[in-house]
Amino acid sequence: MPRGGARPGAGRPTGQGKFGVKTKAIRVPVGMVDEIIKLAQSKNVSVPLYNMSVEAGNPMLTDSDDHEMYKLNDNLIISNPEDYFLVKVSGYSMKDAGILPEDLLLVNRKREALDGDIIVASINNGAVVKRLSQKNGITKLISENKDYPDIEDEDQNLHFWGVVTRVIRDC
Repeated sequence: MPRGGARPGAGRPTGQGKFGVKTKAIRVPVGMVDEIIKLAQSKNVSVPLYNMSVEAGNPMLTDSDDHEMYKLNDNLIISNPEDYFLVKVSGYSMKDAGILPEDLLLVNRKREALDGDIIVASINNGAVVKRLSQKNGITKLISENKDYPDIEDEDQNLHFWGVVTRVIRDC
């Protein structure tokens, strides 16, 4: 009996993979295999959606431990999902930045907050979304609506939660 090569009746029929699904062989650099697998699997990524609203106005009391896992839309693929969380907006203090009540904010907890970034922070046990201003050693949280006051970090107990990277809105 000959060794190697094609043998009649051996293996899967051409172009079929497991469970009869069509397949196609491709050449991929070995160093990219893990990255491609991770990208393919990322369509089913879940991130924590906290059961609270961040006030786009005055800070609200929060319970940051209460959350559910939120499956991201296939069009919203992110790397390192463990670095992200979602919060829902209430109030209108960020309307001029395009952030409205009921919007979901995708927040990166690992990204460094820079002057001008929109951030989520807790202040005196409440949560807010504001634009960060850091000038001359003074930190301010700026409202993007002239009807709402800005917040200065003088006597406030300010704690940054993360930088807003996306606003998700139902249309």
